[in-house]
Amino acid sequence: MKKQILTSVAALGLLFGAANATVYSVDTAHSSTTFKIKHLQVSNVTGSFGKFAGEVDITNKIPSSLTATIDVNSINTNNDGRDAHLQKADFFDSAKFPQIKFTMKSFENKGDGEGKIKGDLTIKDVTRPVELNYEFSGTGKNRKGVEIVGFSLEGEIKRSDFNFAPESSTVALGDKIKINIDIEAVKK
Repeated sequence: MKKQILTSVAALGLLFGAANATVYSVDTAHSSTTFKIKHLQVSNVTGSFGKFAGEVDITNKIPSSLTATIDVNSINTNNDGRDAHLQKADFFDSAKFPQIKFTMKSFENKGDGEGKIKGDLTIKDVTRPVELNYEFSGTGKNRKGVEIVGFSLEGEIKRSDFNFAPESSTVALGDKIKINIDIEAVKK
């Protein structure tokens, strides 16, 4: 009996939470996904992805879910030759794996709109858990009067964890990849 009551309370909580969830779609015109990686141990190469999509549920500054996809073919490192090489099998192999994917699994609340998003990141055919620092930026309304939210994500991954560019030594190409994502999302 006690177990049935607890199950019923949990189910009501999920229904209530789902009813109050506010779903937002990423506004790619006002968002960015950038990265930085060390080259020859002396400089950083920076890049971005121009095409990406995502949805997030946020209530009171706290995300309850976040999913995102990035179009690998939209990479831009300000060097056309390098961008073309990054599409090849020894790097992203975009013919076989055209998207990078992220799915949030949990959120660690640090208070005042800050915390850690924990989730699964898939690059090529490898999925690994990652943690990204989360900072809520604010709410407002766009020119059409639709509610918007903003937040930033920051983190670091190792390319070796994803078997990414395994033929490149860490002297030629650093193992750490720094990630910075700034999102503006529009209420659906």
